Amino acid sequence: MRCVLIVLLGIAAWSLSWSGARAATPTAILQSCEAVLQGTRGSEGRNVDIPAAGLPCRYYMSAVQNMSVIVDENGEHVLGVCAPSATTLMQYVESFVRYARKSRQRPDGNPAALAIAGLSEAYPCDGTVVLR
Repeated sequence: MRCVLIVLLGIAAWSLSWSGARAATPTAILQSCEAVLQGTRGSEGRNVDIPAAGLPCRYYMSAVQNMSVIVDENGEHVLGVCAPSATTLMQYVESFVRYARKSRQRPDGNPAALAIAGLSEAYPCDGTVVLR
């Protein structure tokens, strides 16, 4: 649990420094991720062009994706996200957008908590993968 808190604080600190004086909000990250999905619709292959409006999402979700593979001394995923190793950043973005759209979280809440909740629902650590 202490590791999760450290990771969340790291994400929060990064988001504060990344956006200058403003912290990223779930609404801002969601809008950026929606821009990614709209801007990459119809793209094929592993390389996609991310529109400028989607860059905050790309950076944020890339950080979450990188941290989702961190395990503790018992081999447990610290964030509770157990996506298969072949899961792409776009799949992380799609899972986040799906979850954020149905979430009732306040728009000024913590985007990291929203992302982790959505991804742990889509990629639980019990071995099942839920894609809705």
